[in-house]
Amino acid sequence: MEVSSAISEIILEEWNGSSSTKLSRTATITSSPSLFIQRSGNRFDHVWQRMLQAFVPEGFPSSVTPDYVPFQMWDSLQGLSTYNRMMLSTQVSVSSATVIGATFQWFLRDLTGMMGGILFTFYQGSNLDSNAKIWRLVADLMNDLGMLMDLVSPLFPSAFVFLVCLGSLSRSFTGVASGATRAALTQHFALQSNAADISAKEGSQETMATMIGMALGMLLARATMERP
Repeated sequence: MEVSSAISEIILEEWNGSSSTKLSRTATITSSPSLFIQRSGNRFDHVWQRMLQAFVPEGFPSSVTPDYVPFQMWDSLQGLSTYNRMMLSTQVSVSSATVIGATFQWFLRDLTGMMGGILFTFYQGSNLDSNAKIWRLVADLMNDLGMLMDLVSPLFPSAFVFLVCLGSLSRSFTGVASGATRAALTQHFALQSNAADISAKEGSQETMATMIGMALGMLLARATMERP
């Protein structure tokens, strides 16, 4: 007995998304009888979607709260300005320090920051779970204060070490407060138990902001160095 079957056409479709309301067809593979691949949308849209997946959570925007995008936009802008100031403050600090005293100054600055972070955690660690937005604002203000201390320190040579240590102390408060409140804010943004994905994509966004901020900071530092 001979059994024969003929398949006239085979169609495979590729869909992208994490929920039934946000699925989008990205490609169609047809075999009838030759193989034919057709991508939905133009090539630029496909590449853009792939790049966007590295910076936004899966299922965006339905997988996060509506205030996620405004928060991330302002947070990225704040990060850019921070890295610009960091480049300038580092330039000022290095140019103001002597070769002999540089090691001692950096040692005191880092030691002050470490001790300040431990003390701040000891006294305020249990209070960071409540009022996350307020503590996040406090962290940004303390970071700005630390950068300001580094920028103005060369104007007061007699108090240079004190000012850079004060700046390091302020930034240590920033590290503790921003890290603790970030966890609370991530839980708030997560609508589909995707806090880990949001945190990972936050790291990618911060890395991109760091690279752009460092590049702009170097250009700004170069422009200021060329002026007398």
